[in-house]
Amino acid sequence: MIGASKATRYHDRLVSFGIADRSGLSALRGDPMITREHRMARQFSGIALAALALLAAAAAAAQQDVVVQGAMCRGEEPFWQLEASRTTVVLNRLATKRNREVIFRGAPQTFMFLTPAAVVWRGDSTHLPRETLVVALREEACRSTMADGPPLPWRAIVSLKPGEALTGCCTVLAGYDVKTAPVADFPKKAPDDWARSLPDLMPAIIACMSGDENRAKWIAKGGPAGNGMAAVRMIQASGKAVDCEVEASGKGTARILAVNAADPPLPGAGNPLYYPARDVAPMVRCGRLERVTGRNGVTTGYLHYDPC
Repeated sequence: MIGASKATRYHDRLVSFGIADRSGLSALRGDPMITREHRMARQFSGIALAALALLAAAAAAAQQDVVVQGAMCRGEEPFWQLEASRTTVVLNRLATKRNREVIFRGAPQTFMFLTPAAVVWRGDSTHLPRETLVVALREEACRSTMADGPPLPWRAIVSLKPGEALTGCCTVLAGYDVKTAPVADFPKKAPDDWARSLPDLMPAIIACMSGDENRAKWIAKGGPAGNGMAAVRMIQASGKAVDCEVEASGKGTARILAVNAADPPLPGAGNPLYYPARDVAPMVRCGRLERVTGRNGVTTGYLHYDPC
C-alpha cells in the first residue's frame, strides 16, 4: 500500500501528465469499490492486449534491416589497429615506419542472417600507389595473443596484398538502418500510445531540451498537463530522470523537476522512447524503430518501441 502523503504526491505527478484526475486519488490508496472480479477482468484484458502488442512488434521488428555502423579492431604480432565506419576505414600499422596510417574508402557488406554473423569490408586507399583493403569479420569469441582480459566478440582477418594478412579481434557496432526505418504514422497509433500526440508536443520538447543543462539522451513520455501546459519526462546523459513543465506552445520558461528514484514508475513511460535527431544516429538492434519527420520531410528524431 502506498502511504497517503506519498500517494498524493505521485498522483499529482500523474495529473500533470494528463493520465489521472483529482478524483482518482482513491484508486492509488486502494478503492474498496473495485471488486475482485473487476480486477481480474482488467488484468486478463491487459495481458491479452500486451500479448497482441508483442506479436505485432516482433513481426514489425523482423522486417527491419540490421546494418553495421562501425568496428574497432586490433591485433598483435605485428601490432595494428583499425577503425571502420560506414564509408571509411583508418588502418594504423604501429610496427611500420612508413605509411603507418592509411585511409581507405569503401563500404561494408553484412551477413547478419548467418550463424555466426559475418561482415566483409572492402575499400581502396586514398593515397597513391593505390592499395585495396579487404577485412573479413566473423562473430566469435576472440582473445588477444599477448594481453589478458575478456575476449572480444568478433574475429578479423585483414588482407592488404597477396601473401600478406593480419589477424585480430574486434568490437562491432550494429543496429537498424535508420535510413530505411519506417516513418511514424501518428494518426494510426493506439489511443494509449503517448507518441500519438508527439507532433503537438514538439514545441514543448524543444523548449525543455534547450540549454546544455537540459540536454537529454531521450524522452520517455510527454503529454498535455492542462491549462495550456505540457509535461515531458526526460532521461539525462547521467541516467537521471527529470520532469519538465512548460507551455505547450514552447513559450515561456521551462520548469525542471527532479524525479525521486523511489517514486513508482510513470505509467506508459519508456515505451516508446523518443531520440532527438543528432549527428550520430541511435544504435538500436531490438524492438521497432520509426523515423519522425517534419513538414519538410527532414528527420527530426526516432521512436523506439519495446527497447531492450
